[in-house]
Amino acid sequence: MTVFVAGVHAVGKSYLCRYYSEVSGVTYESASSLIRKERTQAYWSLDKKVNNVDANQVALCNAVRRITSGGAKLLLDGHFVLINAQSDFVSLETSVFSELNLSSVVLLEASPSLIASRLTDRDLSKSAVDIRAFISAERAHASVVCDELEIPLHILYEPGIEIFTKIISGLFDSAEMEC
Repeated sequence: MTVFVAGVHAVGKSYLCRYYSEVSGVTYESASSLIRKERTQAYWSLDKKVNNVDANQVALCNAVRRITSGGAKLLLDGHFVLINAQSDFVSLETSVFSELNLSSVVLLEASPSLIASRLTDRDLSKSAVDIRAFISAERAHASVVCDELEIPLHILYEPGIEIFTKIISGLFDSAEMEC
């Protein structure tokens, strides 16, 4: 069973997911980390632009399938929308999320100013795109994918650790009861 935590870069996905994994024992992976491991040569620059979007998604699906094949719980962080080399938004195909066999999606959002500040602090760079437009594109595509696949979508705005932990625990618990 996989709970997908989505949102734009620097919204806090990795921070919150790592914490949850440490206290719960649930396996946590970021999509980008799994893709790098699977493809061994995948690389992203600090501006977050991505090449080979399709090949990366195949690698991601293979890695997730391998992790969850034995029934493991997976907390996966990633995106519904990527930024290509031309700084255009690329919405990932619904089929990618279907293959990931997601039980729930949590979309994290934050103010554009907070995200810009985190990008500067963390990566010493600025966003390659308008952050407000990126947040909007991520939300719109998350809604479309979740509607098409009939996956619950939970949107959290700047959640703290306590709220995030409560929501994620509830999602894993409810998915277990459905099995």
